[in-house]
Amino acid sequence: MINISGHYREERKITGYCDNDVPLMVNCCGKQIFQTQDYFCNRKDGRLDYQIIYINRGNGHFYINNEWTTLSAGNIVLYRPGIPQFYSYYANEKPEVYWIHFTGNQCEDILNTYDIKTCYIGERLYLKLLFQEIITELQLKKVSYQDIVLHNFYIILCSIHRSFSSLSKPFDNDFSFDRLLLELNSKYANKWSVSSMANYCKLSESYFSHMFKERMGLSPMQYLNNQRMEKAKDFLLSNTMTISNIAHLVGFDDPLYFSRVFKKYTGVSPQMYYLNTCNFNTPEWFLSNTSNR
Repeated sequence: MINISGHYREERKITGYCDNDVPLMVNCCGKQIFQTQDYFCNRKDGRLDYQIIYINRGNGHFYINNEWTTLSAGNIVLYRPGIPQFYSYYANEKPEVYWIHFTGNQCEDILNTYDIKTCYIGERLYLKLLFQEIITELQLKKVSYQDIVLHNFYIILCSIHRSFSSLSKPFDNDFSFDRLLLELNSKYANKWSVSSMANYCKLSESYFSHMFKERMGLSPMQYLNNQRMEKAKDFLLSNTMTISNIAHLVGFDDPLYFSRVFKKYTGVSPQMYYLNTCNFNTPEWFLSNTSNR
């Protein structure tokens, strides 16, 4: 399991923290990827704080309303203080989840204002980026980090509210948006362009770009490249291919251009991502002959 998290306090408690002297505070935030081991959570008394879980990839299995429910990528789960928490993730389903714990005397009002609840909001890559920024701020604790953490958390809440609201309203045209997303998610290596995506949906390029950004929070090419970079991360962690091979598998003809795009999206080169993520030595063949990668 890959477990990356940031915490407000140095001391950590399984039960979490409750602080009713502040309006809103983020206690901790994290990301988990389950690759080799299953995970089971059994908190019959819940926690002292609130928790939101976002399933970014794969599935999660949750005991909700007295029955087990499988929730796929794009689902949000909300736990209030004292509510029993029973859930599991299975490594063979390749789950990747983000979570955040928070407390404060205005939590209920804030959750009601943004209508936050366990629901499906779709796969929103910008949410992932917001979670990652909160994790980084809590880890580094630079000047004004608490303000930045709360700012990003409010954006997450607003984004959840907007995404759920947009999915609750049917499109007023024949925009085959969901089918396009399935195509992009499975055929990310194809030679996609904004024009070809718009043609797929039988829309003008300008209207398609506007609608896509409105729904996903990202431009069409940003979304596609995010998908490609996520697949590239998986290939890197498989430890069986060169960067040149990986570049071609995710739709890039030029490995050097792929490396530049990868660094733009992740902040590090493919080689450094591998070194930072894996806790074992990198094979010599991976780092040698960089001109071929």
